[in-house]
Amino acid sequence: MKIIFDCFGTLIDTGTGSVGAAAEILRNVGSDLDPAAFYREWKALKREMTEKACFDAFQSEKKLFEISLGETFRKNGIRADAAKEAAPMIRTLFSVRKVYPETREALAMLDRKGTEWAIGSTTDTDSLLHFMKWNGLKAARIFTSEDLRVYKPDPRFYRAILEKTGWDAGECLWVGDSLTDDVKGPQVVGMKTALIDRKNSYSAACGVKPDHVIASLLDLEALIV
Repeated sequence: MKIIFDCFGTLIDTGTGSVGAAAEILRNVGSDLDPAAFYREWKALKREMTEKACFDAFQSEKKLFEISLGETFRKNGIRADAAKEAAPMIRTLFSVRKVYPETREALAMLDRKGTEWAIGSTTDTDSLLHFMKWNGLKAARIFTSEDLRVYKPDPRFYRAILEKTGWDAGECLWVGDSLTDDVKGPQVVGMKTALIDRKNSYSAACGVKPDHVIASLLDLEALIV
């Protein structure tokens, strides 16, 4: 079996930095909007633009943050330079984000067992490499949306990884925290999936069925064959 990990929310904890960045941006532009609600709206717009970027000219994650912030400003009647004001959010792409407590032990377990693994992440390459280095993680194979020029859950993202690794979809287990990006997407190309559900919030009623649901990355040991 080959393991392909999502990164943020799976190996590395994203924390609450994004909401904090939104709060700083709103202070800078003199708005009293709720930062969490503003960030949710911004995030949803960025998601729409991310999916659109898979079919139009590719845009980096940094650029999409700026473009989607400008649209969020417009919808909320805020007149400000999005390219300038996005700086606090861009800083979160290079801030302090720590690995989950079991990440190092789980990866070491895979290495001991000789299980090949890779990382496939929707992010810019320099940001991912920053956090890998900061946390002392090393991976033989790292794939980002910037490198592949396509975002999850577009099937081309997963197929590109298969092509570059030479792995067969049927021998791969994709591990991640998103039902859309890390379950539905990989399943379309024939990969098995494991949803990491640390908060025990998954319900089959959502209509998306991962092959496995795990509470910790250490649970992967029982799935390796």
